[in-house]
Amino acid sequence: MAQNASWEERYMQTILEVNGQKMPQRINATRHAIAERLHDLEHDNDHHAERHQIENALRALSQLEGEAQQW
Repeated sequence: MAQNASWEERYMQTILEVNGQKMPQRINATRHAIAERLHDLEHDNDHHAERHQIENALRALSQLEGEAQQW
């Protein structure tokens, strides 16, 4: 995946990943992309819908991470 992929693109690739061995790397890359995006939005009071999507994505990543540990 391109280095400058959006957090949404990384998230979609992560949730669609079928190789359990790649899952931890995908989750970490997605979290990193989300952290970068949140940093970009740090002083911006707009983007409420995106912030909500990010919260949902982080919850889903946590759940996916727990499930991946059981694979």
